[in-house]
Amino acid sequence: MKTRTLLLFVLSVAFGLGAAWMANNWLNQQNRAALAQADAQSAQVVVAAIDLIPGAPIEPLHVQLKEIDSRLVPPGALTSLDQVQNMVAKNNLYRGDVLRKERLAPIGQGSTLSVLLEPGMRAVTVRVNDVIGVAGFLLPGNRVDILFTDGNMTRTVLQNLKVLAVDQTQHTDENRPKLVRAVTLEVDPEQAERLVNASSNGRIQLALRNPNDDRDLEVTAALDPVPEAAPEPAAPQPRERRQATIDLIKGTSQQQVPVKS
Repeated sequence: MKTRTLLLFVLSVAFGLGAAWMANNWLNQQNRAALAQADAQSAQVVVAAIDLIPGAPIEPLHVQLKEIDSRLVPPGALTSLDQVQNMVAKNNLYRGDVLRKERLAPIGQGSTLSVLLEPGMRAVTVRVNDVIGVAGFLLPGNRVDILFTDGNMTRTVLQNLKVLAVDQTQHTDENRPKLVRAVTLEVDPEQAERLVNASSNGRIQLALRNPNDDRDLEVTAALDPVPEAAPEPAAPQPRERRQATIDLIKGTSQQQVPVKS
């Protein structure tokens, strides 16, 4: 009886060890397959290691390589640290953001403000005060409309312009009012002409827009007032014919006598 019990115990242990060994082999095979599939679908990209502000030069300690799912790689993503050498940030970059070509610019492209301009756009600076500058609430990245006042008439001449900088500040971490003397706006060449014309020929006022408001009003096509039509010349009036007279003097009296033609 004891021999039979011992034999059953030994067989149970053997079957248990065999089942554990087979289960361990199966799990290892599944893990290797999953790792192989993950390696096949992953891609290496360059990400920001710290927060970067617009115009900041990209240093090696500012970026790092990271493995992500290849399906999540955005178009234009950088895949090598050599691609970020001598580059500056065009937009705010936050830690973990994937770096793309569209968000960087060569460090030799003029000033840091010039790299923030979209292709075909210009930067124009206008002088402001506490009233024109919306009491100091303007910050880089805001959108504004331009109101033009000429005499007793005020009209909107430009809309939805991006604020590139206030004074010489292209970015700020503060969200409190600050009185400034100049505001730099992003405009196209035609808008630049109209903005300079408005600031030179009258008074301008900046109107802060809601960032979610993309509706545009009908604006005045030209700043110059429409010239009034010149009045038509009056028809010449016929000249009244004066009758010829002669002065007749008799003693101390004088009178005019008409002359018959």
